[in-house]
Amino acid sequence: ILHIATASLAHAAPILSAAISAGFRESGVQSLKNLTDPNALPMVAVRSAGLGFESTIGVVCEGAPASDGLADGEPGKEQQGEVAMALVNEQYLEMLVEIANERFVANTERIRRFEELLFKASNRKDDEWEEKDARQDRKRKEGLRRKAELETNMKCRDRSLQMVDEDQNGMLGDLEGFT
Repeated sequence: ILHIATASLAHAAPILSAAISAGFRESGVQSLKNLTDPNALPMVAVRSAGLGFESTIGVVCEGAPASDGLADGEPGKEQQGEVAMALVNEQYLEMLVEIANERFVANTERIRRFEELLFKASNRKDDEWEEKDARQDRKRKEGLRRKAELETNMKCRDRSLQMVDEDQNGMLGDLEGFT
């Protein structure tokens, strides 16, 4: 399991998306605090059990006589020790090694895809970290710029409406002469 601490839920989302898209289906976000808390530091857990591999290939028997009949290298003292006994033949063991190696290759490919997707997500401009004061200042400036644009648009609209009214009044005056 790879744990990645993030600054916010918004920062955790692209990491989680990259992990799931790369094939780490069991990944998730967790936090010791409520995730809706602005002070929460979400932790992305990247994990997958999909390529797990287990097989019993032998057992260890306790209490069996040691293979050389010696205890601590002293002649004449028999030792009760542990003996490993194979449950599968060498051909079956070779097949298991091949399967395990295929899974290592598949897992390496997943990791490569995750790195690629994570790199793409980290290069997005809209996800850049910004200090609270800097963000407030940027937002204030954006708001003032929009307000100025809106005021300019309103003045233009008012002037256009005034011109239309003048034109309509002028036309009505011209039409009065026809009656």
